[in-house]
Amino acid sequence: MENLSNLIAKSANGTEIQVSLIPLKKMQNTRNGLKSIEVGKRVLLQSGIVVDLNLDGRTFYTELNQLFKFNFKIC
Repeated sequence: MENLSNLIAKSANGTEIQVSLIPLKKMQNTRNGLKSIEVGKRVLLQSGIVVDLNLDGRTFYTELNQLFKFNFKIC
């Protein structure tokens, strides 16, 4: 798998930003109690802001009408 700490995302106007991926974890109830399960990924911007990936698994918005895209799908 790709290195998930320093990825480059590009926007349609050519702007590039460096981001990191962090796990999106949810709590699942089991017979033995609660367990933390990774259900996806989130994007951590250099400014410290955390944003969610879109459902397609390769795009995200940093602000209104500012779409960034990876060259590959994040699983």
